[in-house]
Amino acid sequence: MSPVTPATSVAATDETTAVPEEETSENQGDPDAMVDEALRQLQSGEVPPMQGILKIREVAEKYPGNVKANFTLGMLSMQTGQYAKAVGRFETVIEQQPENADAWYLLTKSQLNIGDTINAKQSFEKTLTLVDEETGNEYKKELPELE
Repeated sequence: MSPVTPATSVAATDETTAVPEEETSENQGDPDAMVDEALRQLQSGEVPPMQGILKIREVAEKYPGNVKANFTLGMLSMQTGQYAKAVGRFETVIEQQPENADAWYLLTKSQLNIGDTINAKQSFEKTLTLVDEETGNEYKKELPELE
């Protein structure tokens, strides 16, 4: 399954994602473009999976508040069963974009997978305030234990 970033996510534009002026080569100064390139290489098989993930981690380390890098790493963490790491990644996304419903929902699922039901219920309630009724009903079907 390929990692996908949410359509609702918008690149963070604060000082944590500011690009140093000395970076001039294409993609080198644009953290989102660097993540996109790493994902392209991963999906095409151009690089081994860990190498692609490391490229995305480098972006997250250099730009700690970058939404795309953290969201992508959160998704990859979920895909590999590293739910505690996913929780941290989605919390970082939410710090930058408190209204990111996708991040809240995936945080909920990650919290459930590590057995943190109390926080999962709180995250789920927040998720439901950010989505339309139809989406909320779908989420409720997927996570009946939080009803």
